Amino acid sequence: MLHSIQALRAIAASAVALYHCVIWLHQSLGVSFPNTTYIAGLGASGVHIFFVVSGFIMMWTNQDNNGDWTRFLRKRFSRVYPSYWLVACIGIPLALLTGRAIPDQATIWIGSVLLLPNGASALIDVGWTLAYEVYFYAIFAVLIALRIPLLQRVIWLSVLFLISAAIGVFWSPSSETAFGLPRLMTSALLLEFAAGALLGMMATRPRPLPAWQGAAMVVVALLGFAASLVLDYHRYPAVVLWGVPSFFLVAGVVVLERNKRGLKLFHGLSPLGDSSYALYLLHAILIPALVYMLPTSSNLNYLIFMTLVIVLFLINLAVAHLYYLKVETLLIKTSNAALTCTHAAFTRNT
Repeated sequence: MLHSIQALRAIAASAVALYHCVIWLHQSLGVSFPNTTYIAGLGASGVHIFFVVSGFIMMWTNQDNNGDWTRFLRKRFSRVYPSYWLVACIGIPLALLTGRAIPDQATIWIGSVLLLPNGASALIDVGWTLAYEVYFYAIFAVLIALRIPLLQRVIWLSVLFLISAAIGVFWSPSSETAFGLPRLMTSALLLEFAAGALLGMMATRPRPLPAWQGAAMVVVALLGFAASLVLDYHRYPAVVLWGVPSFFLVAGVVVLERNKRGLKLFHGLSPLGDSSYALYLLHAILIPALVYMLPTSSNLNYLIFMTLVIVLFLINLAVAHLYYLKVETLLIKTSNAALTCTHAAFTRNT
């Protein structure tokens, strides 16, 4: 995996975690710093970076055309579900301890377990994004099974998601319909996966774009994110305000790395990219539990508030990295081995 992509995963997960640190501290401590909350809201753009990165990674790591879609799904399942299930199980008693609601409907529980849209966020707030990831993986697995070449994969993804997004413009299905799948399948956010896949295909070319073009794309991306603050990101579709800059950011850093620029920064952040999924999951249950132990104080000054934000974030960062090293890697290895053995046994018997 490219170190620049791992660095972006670290940055995206950290942005989301910092945003939630600010939000939860504001709500739990009873303080109000509106400008800080608004600026911190830019951290939600990390989700859009993740979606573009996911599209890139799927193309970059699955360049062959051998049609082994079962292996692809085993690896994706092992990467997503076991760790999600474990963190969700840990989150249930923490939610009860802190007075947060847990699902009271069977359909929501089913959605929570399977990462279906209508229940994906019931136990872990950010779970709704994983429902998008799982759907994208399912579509990508079909393209692999059909032995679709790289260029055609991008075309098929783009056409499918453009058509579904166009349908979504005229039809807004209820989130209660079919576990919320029709609503997810007609979301314009899916275009970000296709955009990332396009970048992944372009990155397979032997000759990269010049470094100055990569730097220019990073600058355009940063200006785009800054512009969203000026324009009020609440007023416009996030897929435009944050999706487009995310596309240029991913494109730019990949071009820079392929020209051997920024390597020190990319290598430095790469280990945190490894634990980005752990941070993404764990912060959603750790932050509420940690701030629950803090006393409410509406007179809290800004310096103390920001110190708490940084401390809370660093705790989450450390716990997530330790979890990745000691737990997540073992879960992935064990799950993948078990699924591989099961598939082999099933293949022999059939």
